[in-house]
Amino acid sequence: MINGINTTNFTSSTNKINTEPKKELDKEAFLKILMTQLKYQDPTNAMNDKDFISQMSQLSSTEQIMNMSKSFQNMVSSQMNLFKIQASSLIGKTVVVENNKINLTGGFSDAIIYNLEEPTKVYVDIYDNNDNLVLTKDLGIQDEGMKTFNWDGIGNDGIKAIDGEYKYEIYTYKDGEKVKIGGLDGGKVDAVQFENDKFFVLVNGQKYSTDKIIEISEI
Repeated sequence: MINGINTTNFTSSTNKINTEPKKELDKEAFLKILMTQLKYQDPTNAMNDKDFISQMSQLSSTEQIMNMSKSFQNMVSSQMNLFKIQASSLIGKTVVVENNKINLTGGFSDAIIYNLEEPTKVYVDIYDNNDNLVLTKDLGIQDEGMKTFNWDGIGNDGIKAIDGEYKYEIYTYKDGEKVKIGGLDGGKVDAVQFENDKFFVLVNGQKYSTDKIIEISEI
C-alpha cells in the first residue's frame, strides 16, 4: 500500500546520495575551502598577504588548467570530425593498399600482387590463420614491374588446403639477407568505416586501415 511506504528511510537514502563527497577537488570546492578558512581564521593570527596570494594563485592555476583541458578536448573533437569528413572523400576513389592476406575459395586463391623495382629471384610463404606454414614456393627470377601469383591451394605436403583466409609473405634475398617485398591490393573504395578513432576503407570486400594506403587516384 502507498501509506505503508517508510518515508524516513527513503529520505535518508536520498540525502545520502546527494551528500556523497566529490572524489576530485574542482574549482568550486577549492574556493569554498578558501572562504571557510578566511571565515574561521584566528583574528589574532590572520592569514598574511603572502599566504593569501599563494592560495589565490593556486585557485587561478586550477581554473586555467581546467579551462585548457576543456579547450583541448573540444579541439580534439573538432579535429576528429574534420578527419572523418576528409576520410569520407575517399569513397569512389581508386586506392592501392599494402596487403598480406588472400582468400582460398573452391581451391583457388585471390591474386597475390607485388611490385619489383629490379629483376630478382622471388619466394612466397603462405600461412594459415594460426601462423602455421602451409607453402613455401620459389617463383624464380622475375623482371622488374608489377607481378601476380595465384596459389592453387596445394601445400608443401601435396594436400589441397581447405577454403578460408590465409596470410602470405613475398620476399627475396640480397647479400644473403631476407628482404620482404610488400604485397598489394587495389580497387575502388566502397565505404569508409570509423572504429575507436581509427579509419578504415573497404576495398574488394576487404577492410584496410587508412595507414595502409600507398596510392590514391581518380581512376
